[in-house]
Amino acid sequence: MKQYFLFDALIDTQKSAPLAIAARTLIDFLKINAIPFKGAKADIGSEILSLNAIKFFYTNAFTISLASKESRDILCIENSSFTSLSMTKDALNNDEDLKSIIARQLKHDGIELNLDASIVTLEHVLIEEIGAQKLKTLVQHSFKKFNVALYLGTSVCQARKFTDVTLSEQLLDLAGVKRIRYASAYESDGYEILDHAPQIAKKLASDILLDMFDNAADFVLISDARSFMIFDLYQKELEKIAQRDIELSVLSLPQLLLLAFGVVDKKSTGLDLHRVSITMI
Repeated sequence: MKQYFLFDALIDTQKSAPLAIAARTLIDFLKINAIPFKGAKADIGSEILSLNAIKFFYTNAFTISLASKESRDILCIENSSFTSLSMTKDALNNDEDLKSIIARQLKHDGIELNLDASIVTLEHVLIEEIGAQKLKTLVQHSFKKFNVALYLGTSVCQARKFTDVTLSEQLLDLAGVKRIRYASAYESDGYEILDHAPQIAKKLASDILLDMFDNAADFVLISDARSFMIFDLYQKELEKIAQRDIELSVLSLPQLLLLAFGVVDKKSTGLDLHRVSITMI
């Protein structure tokens, strides 16, 4: 198995902590060779790109260079960080002027620009390295009685250039969960404008939650730290905007797989930090 740095310095680290906790538990459970990524700069989200492109590329180039120096690839556990790092590597490899600017800034801080490290998703490692058959033998609790709303959102639209979304669907099939169809799977959850236009952002998110709920979702599976925060931490506010009781549990893929594998301790899965209770346990 390849050697990885586990990138868990997610955007808004404290609020997105449940995702990182669950990912670390899953990595240990499956004995994936992914060690803590000390020194990596925290994800700042691709929405900063239009506000301060140099800051965006510098932040991510620093992290990629650090991993490259240690000859380890970067294992991302959600799409915000994966998209940011992948966009940075792609941009610098295709724009020599930008690459020179970032290289000079990094050198000023004692870092040599190096883009050798690969950026991979957890889904890729699970399917391509561990394998669906082995994962299937680990399943103790099937989710066949539950319907999931797989929320893809605009971040996945960006990430599609770099990854295959069907890997997530294969892992859902292993857990036995049924996916519902709903109209707003690729619509913005509003997180990118939450600080500047909170009411508009929450209206966007509440419409998506209602769409999921009205199409018989039992829970939401998110692939991005930003989506977790707005659907879980703000769900009570979203219910007030929608003037409906929704109460939809929100899970990340590592949390779903841990539950399927029989790991139900709320602290080690990060579920104790959720605002919306998890009804599947």
